[in-house]
Amino acid sequence: MMNTVIPTSGTSRASTLLSAAAIGTLALTACGPDTTGDEAEPGSAVTVGTDNDSATEEQDDAAQDDQARQEESAQQNEDAQQDAAEGEDGETPDEPLFQAIDAALAEHPDGVVTELDTDDDYYEIVVYEGQTEWELEVDRESFEIIDAEEDGIDSDDQQRAEAVEIDIVEALTTAAEEGGAEVEQVELDTEGGAVIWEIELTNDVEVSVDVSTGEVRSTDS
Repeated sequence: MMNTVIPTSGTSRASTLLSAAAIGTLALTACGPDTTGDEAEPGSAVTVGTDNDSATEEQDDAAQDDQARQEESAQQNEDAQQDAAEGEDGETPDEPLFQAIDAALAEHPDGVVTELDTDDDYYEIVVYEGQTEWELEVDRESFEIIDAEEDGIDSDDQQRAEAVEIDIVEALTTAAEEGGAEVEQVELDTEGGAVIWEIELTNDVEVSVDVSTGEVRSTDS
């Protein structure tokens, strides 16, 4: 028995070839990269959050710079205040007197100077400390305490001593600059309801300095 071959027309063969080509194109499309949306350039890297990170770093750097400037400014102010208190040459007015005060307070570190006199051959400094008043004589050259006497203190003097908040050296420096002379005598007193150091200078000018604020309350000549 002979097999009968039905010839295929040219049109049918062309259709078959086109179908195969279409299927191949669809397959290639399915396997290829998705280019929908924003098209990235070949070889470009995608970075996430770079702008935000940079902004945060800049803010941190700015904050650190501000803090550094503030600390530097505070240190400069502190140095300026110290220079003003000590003077341009690094010495305070009537420096030996201040050394004598340092010697007295070194002996009584929790004490408060309530009186001071420079008239004698030695500095006489009265210090209140712990319910007791100490009358000290300090040598003018060696700044050693050559005599010390213990005494009681009345309630008014005690209240005045306990009201002191600033260092006496600050008060004396302020008074010397205000009155234009060196310190001669000092006494803790009250003026207008405020506790003051009443400071008499060598030019007979009397300056009152508030013991809590360090401000000059009055100047008399």
